[in-house]
Amino acid sequence: MKDTEKPNYSLEEIKLTFNTIEKLNMTFSSMHGQYKLGFSDQEVVDAIQALTPSDFYKSMPPNHKSYFAWHDVYKPTFNNIDLYIKFQVDKRGEMIISFKAR
Repeated sequence: MKDTEKPNYSLEEIKLTFNTIEKLNMTFSSMHGQYKLGFSDQEVVDAIQALTPSDFYKSMPPNHKSYFAWHDVYKPTFNNIDLYIKFQVDKRGEMIISFKAR
């Protein structure tokens, strides 16, 4: 499978899903990236809420055998930091797979 130039998931649905800190569902790797950046949970929410369609970079197939759903990648700039944010939606629900500096 190859990367695609269109998102697999609705950005509005992603933003609605992660609109409060209580609703964050992050992998260990994405939390590690968050803490490395010094971002609070609220700043993660705020960065997601600030995403626009022009921040979309690509949709890619999973590259880890424990993931089965496509990943949508966004490359926004938030608080003057260039970010790399990757989302996945599967039978377990929505998840933030990656949250780090580019």
